[in-house]
Amino acid sequence: MAHINHGAPAAGYPKSQSSIQQVDPSNDVNSQLDRWHTQASTLPFRHPDRAEIAHDIATCHMFRYKATRQKGDLDQAIMGYAEALLRGMDHPPMNILTFEHLTRALLTRFNDFGAREDLDHIISYYRHLSNLPLGVAGIKRLNVLNRLADALHSRFEVGGRLEDIEDLILLLRHVITMVPPGTDGYRLIANNLANAWRRKYDHTGESEEFTEAISHHRALLTSCPLDHPSRPLYVSNLVEVLTSRFTRSGDLNDVQDAATLCQESLDLLDKEHPERMWVLMSLGGVYHSRFVRTGDPESLEKAISRSREALLLCPPGHKSKASLLINLGFSLMGRFEIFGRVDCMEEGISLYRAALRLCPPGHPHRQESLRGLAYAMHFRFLWTHRMEDLKGSINLGRESLSLTPPGHPMRPMMLWSLSVSLETQYTWTGDMGCIEEGIEHLYEASKLVKSGHPRARHILQLLGVNLLHRFRHRGADKDITEAIKHFRNVIALIPEGHSKISTMLYNLSSALLYMFSRTGDVEHLEESIALSRSAVESPFSSARDRLIGAKNWTAIARDTRHSSTLTAYRKTLSLLQRAIDLGPTVQTRHEYISGRDIDHLRSLPMDAASYAIESRAFEEAIEMLEQGRALLWSGMRSLRTPLDHLRGVDKSLADEFTEISQALEAIITATDVRDFVQTPAGTNDDDVTIGRNDTFARDLAEKRRLSGELDEVVLRIQALPGFENFWRPIPFRHLQTAAMGGPVVIINLSEYRSDILIVRFNQPVVHIPTPTNFFDRVTKLAYQLSETRKSYRLESKKYDRILRQTLEELSELVGQPVANRLMELGIPEHSRIWLCPTSVLASLPIHAAGPISSHTNVKRYLCDIYVCSYTPSLSALIASRSRNLSGSASGQRSLLIVGQPDESLPGVDSETRGIECLVGSGSVTRIASEATTPENVIAHLPMHPWVHFACHGVLQPGRPFESSFLLQHNTHLTLLRIAKSHLPTAELAFLAACHTAELAEDGTPDEVLHLTAAMQFSGFRSVIGTMWAMVDEDGQDLSEYFYSKMFAAGAQVASYEKSARALRHATRRLRAEKGVSLERWVNFVHYGA
Repeated sequence: MAHINHGAPAAGYPKSQSSIQQVDPSNDVNSQLDRWHTQASTLPFRHPDRAEIAHDIATCHMFRYKATRQKGDLDQAIMGYAEALLRGMDHPPMNILTFEHLTRALLTRFNDFGAREDLDHIISYYRHLSNLPLGVAGIKRLNVLNRLADALHSRFEVGGRLEDIEDLILLLRHVITMVPPGTDGYRLIANNLANAWRRKYDHTGESEEFTEAISHHRALLTSCPLDHPSRPLYVSNLVEVLTSRFTRSGDLNDVQDAATLCQESLDLLDKEHPERMWVLMSLGGVYHSRFVRTGDPESLEKAISRSREALLLCPPGHKSKASLLINLGFSLMGRFEIFGRVDCMEEGISLYRAALRLCPPGHPHRQESLRGLAYAMHFRFLWTHRMEDLKGSINLGRESLSLTPPGHPMRPMMLWSLSVSLETQYTWTGDMGCIEEGIEHLYEASKLVKSGHPRARHILQLLGVNLLHRFRHRGADKDITEAIKHFRNVIALIPEGHSKISTMLYNLSSALLYMFSRTGDVEHLEESIALSRSAVESPFSSARDRLIGAKNWTAIARDTRHSSTLTAYRKTLSLLQRAIDLGPTVQTRHEYISGRDIDHLRSLPMDAASYAIESRAFEEAIEMLEQGRALLWSGMRSLRTPLDHLRGVDKSLADEFTEISQALEAIITATDVRDFVQTPAGTNDDDVTIGRNDTFARDLAEKRRLSGELDEVVLRIQALPGFENFWRPIPFRHLQTAAMGGPVVIINLSEYRSDILIVRFNQPVVHIPTPTNFFDRVTKLAYQLSETRKSYRLESKKYDRILRQTLEELSELVGQPVANRLMELGIPEHSRIWLCPTSVLASLPIHAAGPISSHTNVKRYLCDIYVCSYTPSLSALIASRSRNLSGSASGQRSLLIVGQPDESLPGVDSETRGIECLVGSGSVTRIASEATTPENVIAHLPMHPWVHFACHGVLQPGRPFESSFLLQHNTHLTLLRIAKSHLPTAELAFLAACHTAELAEDGTPDEVLHLTAAMQFSGFRSVIGTMWAMVDEDGQDLSEYFYSKMFAAGAQVASYEKSARALRHATRRLRAEKGVSLERWVNFVHYGA
């Protein structure tokens, strides 16, 4: 949506001055009114002096209105002047003067209260006045003509009548001949004439109007001295025209010229100069337009920065405040669209609401404020799926349309905006009435704009989408044919290099696919796939827009078994990582990947792998899963790439990589500060929060700078012999090393097909097929278990029953087939295996799948047959085995115990003291009570390769990086704070706290965002966590069994590598105890080496 500059003095016609001439301001106006009314009451009704007294009474009311702003006084003044005219005065000049006063009073009422019906009278009266002998009344004809121009301009803005702008141009061409060239008056009229040409272009779309406007603006600027106080205004107006032409033609020279003009003007103005606001407002519009055209995030950030600065300079009550709020709102919504920043969306909505309050009914720019708020609420619906947002958007759209009658220049865009929301409502409700109404609106809009106008692209694009919907509903060939025609026209109209080209190509591709399904013509299919591929490979569109095309390409190619399917998946996975990496912080990246508007992309890695498996390309399937899953962890892990080999070849290059990557990691793992605070309802609009401390913009700029530097260093490293694959996607031959300690079982869950792959070191991948209903059954299991756990407390019989049923079904689906195949492969019982589940499988206790049948008829679970560990990805497991352990190589293991007892955890003291006795006090540091602060714990972690937490674990649904250990005084050691730690000598972490390996319900199970994964990422090779809440006494019992097993052969030989077996021993002891429910022992899981 375009920036607006409606509030600027671009149409800077002189406004009404006080019409009072006969009232003595030193006297009390009320006393004077009493005196005039008394005098009038003594005169007969038809007395000739009553006309003059009526004039004087009107003048008094006008004077009082200026002081009190009471509309009743203004109305009385208008009626008084009208009465004086109707009665007539003996002195003709006085009649002319009264007529002029009446007209100015009407103009004041229109300007202050937006009384639309006054405008017609004002224009009629000024036209009549211009033909009278004004000189005899001391009135300058030039002033009357200027006010007539002002009124014509206002009526055009309100009603959009082309005749008004044409009359205005003719009038100003006449007026400018009455003023000496080179004077301020001449410049003001020339500026207004140039603006009138621009407004005419908005209405007609004829390029000749643009040429006229730019010509007048450039001539005006050439004649204006650099230090002239009005020069910033003239610069802003020329910039607005250049930006508009750029929007239409896409000529980057225009937008560069506009930015240069603004910057030159800013350089001449002091920081507090009153005209600086206008230039900043214009510059913000320039950068926003460049962003819309090019998709460049840096231009968007500049637009936000300049718009914020302009808004800060806007005085309270300024007429342009609404325009400034709307402009900033548009840019913030653009940031939300790119990065998924919900706080930016909410701030944008707050700004739109504030702008709407500044534009009450009757305000000439109310429709723009309504459209902006409708646009933002539509976006919020796409994120939240709350129907009240969509309904609100439609209602606002209808109101804005009602304010733009036929002939109004903004009517086409209001028709389009309403149709956008209607199309979304159809998508969600299936109401064909929305489509029919939308098509009707869009046909009307298409007839109101010239084919080359930028608005035509938006209108024809949406018209094609609506016709496509109707074709799917009714099957009329006319609709699909016309939709394709419109999509082709849009692509022909769009300038080369436009950021929205991917969306245009995607729509045409979809239409051609429907045509292929209708006709069977392979040419339609081939063109559809070619267009989708072009949409993905476009270097101009945003990663998000390209991903939409990519999903389309993969779906079409796969459904038709096209030869490009694997290529489509590869490119889409690469794009997904690029889109996520745009965010400056890991929390912003998570917000993007968890956004509802990209729900359709979350299954992409699993779908890609399923196709590769279908093609018997098992190794590529594993590479695809690795490339597309756990993206947040892998992105941060890449910054901690081991450099030992590189350091031996080029130490300075390794040091340079380390320095930049550490600085980049500091930004990525920084706490995401949300600058915006919702402005309470009823707050004064001049106090609206505008995010003065925009930390996101600062982080984004620094992240972009460092990323550029790191890319350059990586290229230099890749140029070294032997380092050609440095920082590239990990090939299977290297991923396979994850299975050096035992097989890794990958369970891929996809709607297309689900499969189990067993990765062995230096052996071919083994494939285990699954039932055709595997996906549906697993999805149901995950949902049922999650909902039951939320509804019932610990150790409920209902949950125990559902958990038992879940494990039995998991045994049939996963446990039994995996155990059987491992036996066939010669993997002995009690060997270690690693489980790598995908999608919602990651929330299920696969390690306890069972009972699994055997020849002994003994009731056994998968973890009885094999020693089970989990890993989020193969690269995470490889990293757990490859860290430098020089700091703990002696064999003596020091243990840090973090205990935080409270009323609900009375057993923590016994638990931690019991561990100390088992391990030996000389090897233990125990932090408890007052000492358990996040800072103290973090400070002690590097000193101890082992750590044991005994405290509350806190899960934060939707905000996984805020999940935490609850410590002293209600302080929190968060997942994000742990992830920042770099602990190269860390070995084992036992997290005896609730929810430490539980996935938050944020729609991103494949990101594996829990405390256990964070400890593993920070450096711990092996981590023990819990899949849900735990019973307090289990912490004491399980830790006793675990550490007894770990130190059974003495502290000197205790090793983290024994932790998985020790956990299995401990859980088997726990489950052997009388009265221990299924959920208590199933709860504990092992991650890592």
